[in-house]
Amino acid sequence: MTPLTTIAASFLLFAGTANAATYTVQSGDSLWKIASKYNITTADLMTSNQLTTDMILPGQSLKVPGPTPYTVQNSDTMWLISQKFGLTLDTLLKANPQLTNPSNIWSGLTINIPDGSAPSVNSTASTPAPAAPAAVRKPTQLTNGQFPLGKGTYQGPLEDNYADGRSWTPTGGAERTHEGVDIMAAKGTPIYSVLDGTIINFGWNEYGGWRVTVRVDDSTVFYYAHLSKYADGIGMGSKVKKGQLLGYVGNTGYGPEGTEGQFDPHLHFGIYKTDAAAWYTIDPFSYLQWWEANNSK
Repeated sequence: MTPLTTIAASFLLFAGTANAATYTVQSGDSLWKIASKYNITTADLMTSNQLTTDMILPGQSLKVPGPTPYTVQNSDTMWLISQKFGLTLDTLLKANPQLTNPSNIWSGLTINIPDGSAPSVNSTASTPAPAAPAAVRKPTQLTNGQFPLGKGTYQGPLEDNYADGRSWTPTGGAERTHEGVDIMAAKGTPIYSVLDGTIINFGWNEYGGWRVTVRVDDSTVFYYAHLSKYADGIGMGSKVKKGQLLGYVGNTGYGPEGTEGQFDPHLHFGIYKTDAAAWYTIDPFSYLQWWEANNSK
């Protein structure tokens, strides 16, 4: 085996897990030479291997920092992989800019897992009992809202991805800020109105796909996006009641009318305040947590 190909345990990929690359030091190697081969710095290499000097010996194994390759398995989605490695979906997507459509991945495809991430599922090792959940903070308003998805119909725990970066825009311009919280659920999952209100926006939106905007008081509107279809009997101007069916989870949006499949199915839920000349968003996460803990259907 030549020195170039002697990468012991190099990128072992099996059973849907990813393992960090290791390199077996060859005669004539130096830290600088190895670092150059992997396009990293000698400082990176020393830190990853807790080296205090640049002395290395033939046969020594070194961990190579950087993205770890992962082989996509049957039924994998980018969201499921992000959960497996304890990442946010946004972090995983940023590590894989080569994917033109992150929703279109297939078994056998190799993607990058950011350095330092370890699988949290599909492991035979015993895992400690989860820590007790932190107390849910009661919001100062809107406390009687109902969680928009039914118990057991979505993937938890909730993740606060409000203000995360999002790369899609109609013009392909600069990254924008995520203006809501995404709740992952299967396509077709029922979506319920959080509070009584009036539908003030209805129909297609390039970002949100099939969406519903409900005014719930003089200064607050709720935004439900990426629906696959609407409930019968609702439309622009409709009065809706708390707990009323609005529609169903989907993955519509990010393009002209009818676009779907650009991301995994989920409900995007946003809260906008309208007590200023221009609407502005607030983080809905604490409200969703409260409704989930106290007012789930």
